[in-house]
Amino acid sequence: MHQPDYLPWLGYFNKIAISDHFIFFDTADFSKRGFHERNKIKTNTGWTYLTIPISHQHLFTPLKDVILPEQTMWARKHWRSLECCYRRAPYWSKHSDFFENLYLNISSHKTLSDLNIEIITYMSEAFGLSAKLSRASDYKTDPSLKSTESILAVIKKVRATEFLAGPSGKKYLIKERFEEENIKLLFQEFHPKEYSQLYPPFISGLSAVDLLFNEGPNSIKYLNDKS
Repeated sequence: MHQPDYLPWLGYFNKIAISDHFIFFDTADFSKRGFHERNKIKTNTGWTYLTIPISHQHLFTPLKDVILPEQTMWARKHWRSLECCYRRAPYWSKHSDFFENLYLNISSHKTLSDLNIEIITYMSEAFGLSAKLSRASDYKTDPSLKSTESILAVIKKVRATEFLAGPSGKKYLIKERFEEENIKLLFQEFHPKEYSQLYPPFISGLSAVDLLFNEGPNSIKYLNDKS
């Protein structure tokens, strides 16, 4: 389970790759401290953020209810940035139609969550990942629950026996509660490896679109790390 981030990095897709069922935690609150509305791409001079200008009024609003900006110029800028940075990448032409259609028709998307999930779903299929994908909001849990209890409520709805958390989960998840519910708690340990990139030297921690455009069908071997 993970919040639906914008153009997520490789570690996000590693979670999907090693899971049977991946749940978009769209009932979690929106925050500007992470990657809900931004991520990094590579340029010929280093890296830059692509950021959706989400209003501060949406802070602490469930992600599923965060509305995209009415003005759409940002989407055209994001499309032009991707085109400028990756049009010379080996697999750009295979995936550019999806992103062009997405950004030039951005008004067909109402919420940030819907947009991010569409991107992640497309990229998961492009990477050849087979996990079942669903949304936490599909399971009608008590919205007043927070942190560990909100996660457990969703896990129990799908009758999972194991839960894969990110490394930061070690700081806030109450491990004893998982034991009480007979759910094995696992923590992701993903160590990204170098792959072919435009504009040396190699930069780690970018959006996974960088991997997709540069490695195409070879990407899966960089996402299947179960260490």
